[in-house]
Amino acid sequence: MLASDIDRTLLWSHKRLGDVPPADLECLEVLQGRDWAFVTKPAYAALEAMAVTGELVLCTTRTPDQVLRLRLPRYRQILCLNGGALLVDGEPDAEHARSTADLVAQRRPMAEFADRVRHLAEAPHVRGLRDADGHFGYFLLTGDPVPDEWVAELEEIAADDGWRLTHEQTKVYAMPDVLTKESGLTRLLERADDELVAAAGDSLLDEGMLRLARHALVPREAYLESHGWDGPLTEATGVLAGEEIALWLAELTGTAMSSTSSTGLSSRTGAPATG
Repeated sequence: MLASDIDRTLLWSHKRLGDVPPADLECLEVLQGRDWAFVTKPAYAALEAMAVTGELVLCTTRTPDQVLRLRLPRYRQILCLNGGALLVDGEPDAEHARSTADLVAQRRPMAEFADRVRHLAEAPHVRGLRDADGHFGYFLLTGDPVPDEWVAELEEIAADDGWRLTHEQTKVYAMPDVLTKESGLTRLLERADDELVAAAGDSLLDEGMLRLARHALVPREAYLESHGWDGPLTEATGVLAGEEIALWLAELTGTAMSSTSSTGLSSRTGAPATG
């Protein structure tokens, strides 16, 4: 089995396209009538090929609805909600949902946690607190400085509730500490009696998944690069890093594209993840 995060790993916003011509891109997400997120055509061809083999599992913090609005090839399995929900052929998997419910039952429910931090969501540097299908929440930040006392109070509440915080650029994720991508993947691996050969991701929420895999790859200039990642990085950045990752994963599954990519890379040898 192989695993990859979606956003800022394979899929990149219109802001991170660099000099790649529009004709060389595939739009996978439209928001409010605007073409929003893209992969390169070689990356899309690789994703199509891997969808056929079924070896790649996409892992994302997106909700199932947010995943299903993407114009992705039809993937057999997609882990959503940071490993908390599994889509199989586009439908929720009941067995995975039950095991997630058993795990998070050990922690304070999202509705109660939201009540306890509601006053923190009204701080001037916060645009709001979003609920991810009742599994976890995330604070949207304005970009203004975040006061130390706000962080300290949130950390105290989270620790008391069995939750953890992850600061990711313009968001602070708050979720039960048992809800992780590596936990979701481990459950899939146990069901399939498989191992995680390779993984790709860009954020602190991906790190456990990356270190679970025998091989790992992180986009250069990703948030994780500047926050403790000591393993392999792509050569490219932005949407071309996504292409590099897609082709690397495809090669590991034996479905590498015969044509060279627009970066001039025909393959990449993944190195084992450290740690």
